[in-house]
Amino acid sequence: MKRRKFIKVTGSSGLLLTATGSLVSCGSFIGEDQDKKLLEQSIQAFKRFSEVWDFKDFWKRGNTFDACLVFVDAMIERWPNEERVKEIQSEVQAMLRENLTFFSSYDPGTLWADDFGWWGLMGLNARKHLLRMKDRELADKYLALSMDLCWEYKRKTAYDHSEDSRPVAHGCRNGDANGSSKGVKNTVTNVLLFLLSSRIYRLTLEENLEDNEKYLDMAYKQWVWFDQWFNLEQYGYLKEISSSAALVQERPMAFFEGSDYQEKIHPPWSEGWVWTGDQGMLLAALMDMHALGHEISIYVKKNDMDSGFDEAAFKANVDSVIKKIGQGIKLALVGNRDGIIREAPCLSSFGPQHGNDYVAGRGILLRYIGTTHENGLLGVDLDKTVLATMEALWETRDKSNNQFPPEFTSIENDSNYVEQFKELWGLADNVHKWNLDKMKEKNRLGVCQAIGLDTLGAVIKMTS
Repeated sequence: MKRRKFIKVTGSSGLLLTATGSLVSCGSFIGEDQDKKLLEQSIQAFKRFSEVWDFKDFWKRGNTFDACLVFVDAMIERWPNEERVKEIQSEVQAMLRENLTFFSSYDPGTLWADDFGWWGLMGLNARKHLLRMKDRELADKYLALSMDLCWEYKRKTAYDHSEDSRPVAHGCRNGDANGSSKGVKNTVTNVLLFLLSSRIYRLTLEENLEDNEKYLDMAYKQWVWFDQWFNLEQYGYLKEISSSAALVQERPMAFFEGSDYQEKIHPPWSEGWVWTGDQGMLLAALMDMHALGHEISIYVKKNDMDSGFDEAAFKANVDSVIKKIGQGIKLALVGNRDGIIREAPCLSSFGPQHGNDYVAGRGILLRYIGTTHENGLLGVDLDKTVLATMEALWETRDKSNNQFPPEFTSIENDSNYVEQFKELWGLADNVHKWNLDKMKEKNRLGVCQAIGLDTLGAVIKMTS
């Protein structure tokens, strides 16, 4: 099988670590030898995940297992005849049975809107894995979980159906299912509904499932919500760092009398907050919108939603936002000294109150970057960055058990990155280390290992 040539990574070494920890140049390999080393790394990383995945934290478990599924899918595509990969397939199938039991042990009324988003997306990838294993019964259960429970909750309960929110109507609130808290319309909650809707719709097209227009309808409405905010440049929701680069902030804020977008809690907000995970998921949803341009055009015209809708202009608009975020990632979320993907230096992400939630962001970003080679829409080449990030993770792992850490960069380069980000963004906190003191050890191990799986999965995809 022909493989893409490994390119030399940035940073001091320009090397890729082998599965045994020794270093080899990755500028001169085209296939077989390096391919085997990557396979060994992947198997060892999964083995560790299988030891720490079964922890008790609802949203983190949904997200980390989604990382596992995307990673294993990449392994299957690359090494379909490798017996150890087939064994991993079967092990994941058994894990999915346990995961469904875990999900069912929770009262849905105690869950939050974003919880349903993470599990809904994971359920779609679970279905793909299970159908490959010819386990349709369990695959159908995961599809029902995604469509009939997770998506329906977000549509009926979390989505704002009213027309009077200012300055932008609708959107999705991160409230609890029991209705005790309305929650805040932050980016992650809205992009989860956006992406879950577009992914379910694309699945219905692939499987010829009926009654699917409601998913396209919601995906398009979420696109309109984001697009309207992005066009209100005075609020800086899609904040530009150059004429061709931007990042989406953690939530839209508009401080004027009558605005519905002033919520500074759930979780506590601070100016300039931006999160890596939001960038990855929004890119994925936007790429779905680009791919569905024709279907959207037919739907919008049929339902008289926009008489002036033009498919080419729509796709050009979506394409422009994708490329701006791609450039924003390259400029602002990659350290210019070591070429490694970074979390933006915002205390709100790193701090003791919510660091245990936001630590997963780099992995989420890499999970979706790993699919950008499939359509070429991103507009930037992040191959060296992904390789450098993988190298750093592998070098800093616990070599006794292949456990990945939350930090895998040097203090010196971290300090330089804070200054780099501040110069571009205008704001930065002097943070270098994740405060995970309140995070249970097994939860931390599972989440950090999933970041590694996301990174390895991106490398597998981009070098295939």
